[in-house]
Amino acid sequence: MDRTLYEWAARQPQGSDARIAQLHAVATAPGDARALARNMHRGLLFVAGVLLASGLIFWIAANWQEQTRMFKLCLIEGALLVSVLASIFWRRGRIAALLCATLALGGLLAFVGQTYQTGADAWQLFAAWAGLALIWALPARSDVLWTVWIAVAAAAIGMWWGRFNAWEMLFSGGRAATQQLLFIGMWLLLALVPTLVSLAAWTRHRQGVAWWSHRLALALALCAWTTLGVSGLFSRTDSPLAFALCGLLIAATLALSYKGRLQDFASLCLGALAANAWIMALTVRAIPSGSGDVGAFLICTVVGIGCLAATVSGLLAVQRGLRARADGVSAGGMQ
Repeated sequence: MDRTLYEWAARQPQGSDARIAQLHAVATAPGDARALARNMHRGLLFVAGVLLASGLIFWIAANWQEQTRMFKLCLIEGALLVSVLASIFWRRGRIAALLCATLALGGLLAFVGQTYQTGADAWQLFAAWAGLALIWALPARSDVLWTVWIAVAAAAIGMWWGRFNAWEMLFSGGRAATQQLLFIGMWLLLALVPTLVSLAAWTRHRQGVAWWSHRLALALALCAWTTLGVSGLFSRTDSPLAFALCGLLIAATLALSYKGRLQDFASLCLGALAANAWIMALTVRAIPSGSGDVGAFLICTVVGIGCLAATVSGLLAVQRGLRARADGVSAGGMQ
């Protein structure tokens, strides 16, 4: 049932023309059985691809000693080759085959690094994995593949930065400002990948923007910006540059998610959550040292309740506006 059409038809006065009755019939009509079958088939293909690739990766992780090194290498390379060839000649299972190929590629790189001891760091493995996976992620135009790619690229960025000591960053001054800016810029670039991909006709998703990968990239970037900004605000060096820059990026995320081409309610909710964390961190930092525990607790409670109320009321207003706009589009299509 189409809930939007149903609610719009139900609000019309009794005795309206036959078009409203037709709209109500369309809204309450059962779904297309063939579409359900196609979706189930596609979903089962995705599950099969993930299971095959996961089985291969777990087999590599087991590091069985019964098989020779060459046999293991040929098996992984063969699985990767078969997956790529299947994506070329099997149109209906193309995305599932490429998903299997992406995971097999990661297993191959991990096996080579584990067997031959190349000396590369873990973040370099994930960076190479993401770079090579672009070969088929770009022309495939699949939100599923881009979501996996975002996760791999985010792991590379996180592992590159993850060599720092979190406790040291919070209380001993953290890293240099140039490294902080580089880290912020890397997450910004990752958050912009789905948007940049949607600008080219040969890589654009059929919906314009691959929304799930966009939301994942945005969520990871907001988490990194919030963490880095708050840690910079409370470090001993008291460098507010990262905190201010992260606040500007969070504000830009809210603005772009509210209006424009990247308008998305889920992204707006993610930005609102990051903004609340940013405001609460600023509140805690601004509390005078002589306020005492009780006074600090009361201030944080009042500010937290105010942020929660403003966020909920604002998101509800945006949601009502989106529904009203959808209702207007539906009504205009019936005229």
